[in-house]
Amino acid sequence: MKKNDLFKKNGIIYRILFLDDPRVLLIDCFKKSFPKWFYNEFLDNIILVTEDELLKETGVELFELTNEEQAEAQRIWKTIANIVLVIHKDTERRIIFKACCDEYHLSKDTIRYRLCNYLTYQTIAIFIKRNKNNKELSNDEKNFRWALNKYYYNGLQLSAAECYRRMLKDRYCDSEGNLLDNIPTLRRFRFYLNKTMNKENLIISRNGKGDYMRNHRVLLGEGVREFCPMIGYGMMDSTICDIFLVNEKNELLGRPVMTACVDGYSSMCLGYSLGWEGGINSLKLLINSIISDKVELCNRFGIDISVDDWNCNKLPFKLITDRGREYIGDTFSQLTDLGIEMINLPPYRPELKGMVEKFFDIIQGYFKKELASKGVIFEDYQERGGIDYRKKACLTLDDFEKIVILCIIQYNTKRIIDLPYDKLDVEPFANTLWNSCLEDYKNNLISVDSELIKMTLLPRTVGQFKRNGLIVNGLRYKNYDYKNKFLSGGNAVVAYDPDNVGKVWLYENSSYIQFDLIEKFFDDMDLEKVKDYKDIKKNNEKSAERKSIQGIIDLSRDIELVASSSNQIEVDIKNVRLHRDTEIKKGRN
Repeated sequence: MKKNDLFKKNGIIYRILFLDDPRVLLIDCFKKSFPKWFYNEFLDNIILVTEDELLKETGVELFELTNEEQAEAQRIWKTIANIVLVIHKDTERRIIFKACCDEYHLSKDTIRYRLCNYLTYQTIAIFIKRNKNNKELSNDEKNFRWALNKYYYNGLQLSAAECYRRMLKDRYCDSEGNLLDNIPTLRRFRFYLNKTMNKENLIISRNGKGDYMRNHRVLLGEGVREFCPMIGYGMMDSTICDIFLVNEKNELLGRPVMTACVDGYSSMCLGYSLGWEGGINSLKLLINSIISDKVELCNRFGIDISVDDWNCNKLPFKLITDRGREYIGDTFSQLTDLGIEMINLPPYRPELKGMVEKFFDIIQGYFKKELASKGVIFEDYQERGGIDYRKKACLTLDDFEKIVILCIIQYNTKRIIDLPYDKLDVEPFANTLWNSCLEDYKNNLISVDSELIKMTLLPRTVGQFKRNGLIVNGLRYKNYDYKNKFLSGGNAVVAYDPDNVGKVWLYENSSYIQFDLIEKFFDDMDLEKVKDYKDIKKNNEKSAERKSIQGIIDLSRDIELVASSSNQIEVDIKNVRLHRDTEIKKGRN
């Protein structure tokens, strides 16, 4: 017999680890317990076995390791290598055993488990376990999987213990509802859950995909500047401000809506709108704010700034929005006629426009503490016993807008930002980073006047050329330069103002040609009022229709009655002029 030989005795396979006459150090290859010393007499009547027989008896399959697996096995081997060298020296082994636990921050059980596994098979390949996808599940495991799919991976968000109890009720009770013998334990159920759990699937199945995408999705990108590598990426969004406002008569008006556009690269606010409604109207105000002279805007509120503090009067060449109705509607998307690219973000990706989301938080953070007793809303709003902040409102919209402008100036010019590494020569403020990029990326900004913006953001419809004018929304319009078109007929794209039907604009070759209303009665009316008049006229005609039909029927009967009183006789068709002159003379007398 020699070191590392395998033999079987009393149905158990042992491996010889060390020979020290008259003793031998053996390990039980079935129990994989810690090695023990036996006297040489123990080796009588033994049967030698091979390594393959050991693997077969213990049900272990060893694999040829990949490079990655080899590195992992070596890492594990390093934690027990020093112990293996002194496995036959009890005192030294105990000292080194404790030292390995301390050095590698592992428990004694972990070190013992690794050591006994290696001593049993004498190869570091035993440290690597591969999942066998084709391994057949036991009946209990099938029941575990069924219970988890039915009770755990869904929106009910039941605990593992509750799923376990429901599984026992459904699968481990007899016909009378009594538990069967040898039921699996909760610990074993939890072990199967943890072994098979996929964290991503768990969150999506229990909390929904929306919650996963917003709060749990893995974030491995470089940040917003990976998405916006230069200035000219305008991020747009709206929010309801956390403050109640009043009018000049101190009557409560509610909470205003703020819409803003923030540059994704520099984080500078390019423009804003403040009002009582969102939707396309707030976006129109925002676009006009972006292209406005900011020095003049601030002067209207008694605020003095320099051009460099807010140097923006052009539109960014890309606008990034979510999938709100006002952003994906036809009217707002008409900005692409100006050369602007619209980027509608996919669902559940708010971080792609995180700059504008953070803008709202910072701006409101500036004024909320300062206006704490002026109608500002805090976290306890509408909670039971909370303060009614409506009663504290005292600011008008104009007052609040001036405060918002002051906060935006602070945001643009005094808030420290995270500068990109290629711009470390400028001050870490949004306006200085923006100004330093204007010359290099001037083509990323589109110059456009307010009149063209107004035309571009008007709703459009299909008009029809006819002899009696250009028919738009049921009204007729004229332009004497288009006489040939009126005669030829056909359809055209027309922009119209729903608030004033007095004019429409033919959109042709990227230009807007004005047409004037023919029916002057409707001049300066809005489209809704025109429709009301037309509805009234239609209803009047409809209500008179029965009377008109009845009149025609009565007329027909009267004519028939008169005609029936005259008998059909032979008429003298000669001397017609003489007969007529005679009748004329009778009439004179």
